[in-house]
Amino acid sequence: MTKLPIDFTKKMESLLGSEYHDFIKSYEKPKASALRVNSLKIDQQKFLSLCQFNLEPVPWTQDGFYYCPVDEPGKHPYHEAGLYYIQEPSAMAVAPLLDPQPGERVLDLCAAPGGKSTHIAAAMKNTGLLISNEIHPSRAKVLSQNIERMGIKNAIVTNETPANLAQRFEGFFHRILGDAPCTGEGMFR
Repeated sequence: MTKLPIDFTKKMESLLGSEYHDFIKSYEKPKASALRVNSLKIDQQKFLSLCQFNLEPVPWTQDGFYYCPVDEPGKHPYHEAGLYYIQEPSAMAVAPLLDPQPGERVLDLCAAPGGKSTHIAAAMKNTGLLISNEIHPSRAKVLSQNIERMGIKNAIVTNETPANLAQRFEGFFHRILGDAPCTGEGMFR
């Protein structure tokens, strides 16, 4: 089993209560791997007819699929062409919950590496305005590369503090995603 930091286990035990032991047991299971079809570049049915991976639907999003790690989709030319984005299945729940609409103005405040921003852009059908912000310059560069690879035309990548964005864009956005940078806990596996 994965050796977890003591501070982390104490925090999770206090947060999860009776569900803590099931949470700890989850670390004994293999990691779930998934990809999300990029509807801005390819229709899902067309992708599925071309794809040679073993895929199973992710239940909470219409464009997400679990894959077998042996398929190595990150090494496939379709990945580099932006036909799909490799993304944690749990992260695929965010854009549907945010429910961005075509033509809206949306801010993704902590956007790198771009999984949620690219999902938001697909829901917006490349219309409206998506500001994908990342405060760390090196991560903003990766974000820009993923936005470009996925064929997103309605996004601007910024490298700014939330305070400065709030001053410039007060009341401007229809929706704001504030998925603050994580602690790296997902890397414990």
